Amino acid sequence: MTALSKDAAFWSKISQKYAADPIRNMEGYLKTLELTKSYLKAEDNVLEIGCGTGSTALLLAPHVAHVTATDLAPGMIKIADEKRAKEGLENVTFKVAEVLEHGLDEGSYDAILAHNLLHLLPDLDQALEHISALTKPGGLFISKTVCAPESGGFKYAMISRIAIPVMQALGKAPFVHFVSGSVLERKIASAGFDVHYTADQASMLQSRYIVAQKS
Repeated sequence: MTALSKDAAFWSKISQKYAADPIRNMEGYLKTLELTKSYLKAEDNVLEIGCGTGSTALLLAPHVAHVTATDLAPGMIKIADEKRAKEGLENVTFKVAEVLEHGLDEGSYDAILAHNLLHLLPDLDQALEHISALTKPGGLFISKTVCAPESGGFKYAMISRIAIPVMQALGKAPFVHFVSGSVLERKIASAGFDVHYTADQASMLQSRYIVAQKS
């Protein structure tokens, strides 16, 4: 068995707690879910990267043809599969995979989703290029990402420079790298997408929701 990466091991270790904890901002989550749903079609073949315990994939599945939902953490996927079996949904496939492990030979997708993932990737540019290669021409890339504020600020500095590094040193936080919303949009565009819609959601740090279409 291949050894897990540090971050895969971290997310697997906390998977049971992650599944049990309530969503912090349920209103924001439901708004994101409905927005995403509005962009999907019944015939779509969808890929969700960084699916966690599968809640979003299972809620979207009745509205599309098929959802392939992946996560780097086996612990998360185990819980997701248990949920799928309990709900009896047959058009959802869960599997363990990091972003770059999604093979181009598996076919391309009408829509790729990455909710609360991009700020956790060590090489964002490479990941976005791979996501673009997996997306059909005219297909959608829909993401929601915790971002750095455009002008910094004391709260952001405290979180990014003190709180997160301390937690990482204690093994209580994964890799994190924040970019601003404007930088993220430019990176998505550089990967071959046209950004069509953006919206910000306030929380401890602001998240940017982006809908982009493959050029």
